[in-house]
Amino acid sequence: MKTSLAFASFIAFSCSLANAAPPSNYLNWKTFKANGVNVGGWLHQEAVIDPTWWNQYAPGTPDEWEFCARLKSQCGPILEQRYGSYITTKDIDTMAVAGINVIRVPTGYNAWVTVPGSQLYSGNQARFLRTISDYAIKKHGIHVILDIHSLPGGLNGMGLGEKEGNYGWFQNQTALDYSYQAVDAAIKFIQGSDVPQGFTLAPINEPVDNRDFTKFGTPEALTEEGAAWVLEYFQGVISRVEKTNPKIPIMLQGGFRPVDFWAKYFAVSTNLVFDVHNYYFAGRPTTSQNLPEFICTDAKNPVSSTSPKFPVFVG
Repeated sequence: MKTSLAFASFIAFSCSLANAAPPSNYLNWKTFKANGVNVGGWLHQEAVIDPTWWNQYAPGTPDEWEFCARLKSQCGPILEQRYGSYITTKDIDTMAVAGINVIRVPTGYNAWVTVPGSQLYSGNQARFLRTISDYAIKKHGIHVILDIHSLPGGLNGMGLGEKEGNYGWFQNQTALDYSYQAVDAAIKFIQGSDVPQGFTLAPINEPVDNRDFTKFGTPEALTEEGAAWVLEYFQGVISRVEKTNPKIPIMLQGGFRPVDFWAKYFAVSTNLVFDVHNYYFAGRPTTSQNLPEFICTDAKNPVSSTSPKFPVFVG
């Protein structure tokens, strides 16, 4: 019986790989039901994702900025080895067999633009992303969300936004200009693929300018002034994508402001999807006992209080 089951599993695995086909049309997020994986710790580093690997090279450093500052010239070769080994086509095969139909790939702005003074490594991230994304799309029809996870100057005071303690992206025209350069490079990357219909562009992740960390995960994490700056960036990104290829969906992550707050600024015809993040470790009175209740409440509550204007992806 064990042999038969193993053989059947092998046949199912083989057929699932052989029958997959790349998408012929651009994704319609209004009808797409996502079952996804966030591919973190690959092209954009966070100390908490793989601490065993991290501590081999730069123990005690809080983020990729300090990781590279300590390692200096060794940082590039170490990260290049990481890019080439941490995620492989075999991982994509495993995801496909599990029914995954979308992956979100965080990248730092440093994958797309070199910013003077930044300690973040600019190397061959895009080349490794091309190999994996094209394989995922062409072999398995898996959709790829290209996520620009950090922005110059610091997006949220955390290492994932550039560097611990950095909030300098806000109200900083130079940082905004470099951000648009990163966006332009990411758009060019998508357009340069044989399968641009397999991508969504996510140009930002968790903008937060309130330095009171107890507000993180709540609408108060982004001030009115900060929200106005984020909106300006959103509008600039939309303009750039629409001029190049309006069929590419844009995924907006507006910090922890509700979808309704942002939706009113955009025409219903704009090719948008909103990314909503629910957190339980900050800004909410969660404990190990009541956590399931919070999760179930979030699952039951609509992410938009008005009639749906734009689709929403809960990431």
